[in-house]
Amino acid sequence: MIAGDSISLEQQFDGTRVNAELAEAAKFNIVGNFTIGGAPRGFLYNGSTFTNIIYPGSLNTQAYGIDGLNIVGSYAIPSVQRGFIYDGSTFTDIIYPGSSATEAHGIDGLNIVGYATISGIYRGFLYNGSTFTNIIYPGATLTAAYGIDGSNIVGRADGVGGITRGFLYNGSTFTNIIYPGSSNTQVIGIEGLNIVGTAFTEDGFIGFLYNGSTFTDIVYPGATLTIAFGINGSNIVGYATVGGITKGFLYNGSTFTDIIYPGSTSTQAHGIG
Repeated sequence: MIAGDSISLEQQFDGTRVNAELAEAAKFNIVGNFTIGGAPRGFLYNGSTFTNIIYPGSLNTQAYGIDGLNIVGSYAIPSVQRGFIYDGSTFTDIIYPGSSATEAHGIDGLNIVGYATISGIYRGFLYNGSTFTNIIYPGATLTAAYGIDGSNIVGRADGVGGITRGFLYNGSTFTNIIYPGSSNTQVIGIEGLNIVGTAFTEDGFIGFLYNGSTFTDIVYPGATLTIAFGINGSNIVGYATVGGITKGFLYNGSTFTDIIYPGSTSTQAHGIG
């Protein structure tokens, strides 16, 4: 682990920097990825300081989810991709048996969700530290589990009805989450009754907040792509592409605050805890 540089917070779209928003950002720990001239590397951001998260010897490290002191993600070494859990000092591998690739995406307490590739087929999983339980949407060619809160898991399923659909899974039943009119809905984060993700529309990929009955759009001003990735209370993190630049953001329901790793060509905020 290598200490990162200090915060780089660009002016918001309205040209202001509001101290209250900086204080709000400092209440949380945010994980994600940044790119500087090569493969992505993970980071932990506490509202003022970036700390690098780099699996030793890896080609790239992706940080996706956080709960308390524990961070989950994936890393790549030649010919192998594996998941990990990181407690601030030690990386522990998460490897689905027989898989060529494992990604850990979401964490809640002792439970971790993600997906694995076996013979070219993607399957979701729930991992409790010792046992993997498959999460496979019926008839899907790909199932990926992205987020978990209690007994509820969210993700995406491909190849059913010719579309990519989001789902909510409670351990026994899959419930479809499909943004109206979209052929590609991906559900990524969950807290309580609130779910965030992205959907492909006539305006490209937009983020959304879904409360079980209503979709609310999340669109970073001027962006060609907005992804809502993680949620904690009324705060949502994700990333947007504006003018060819990918920047992370914290969104409180009314205002976007940029999260940009100093010197990076791309910053993505994935998880908030």
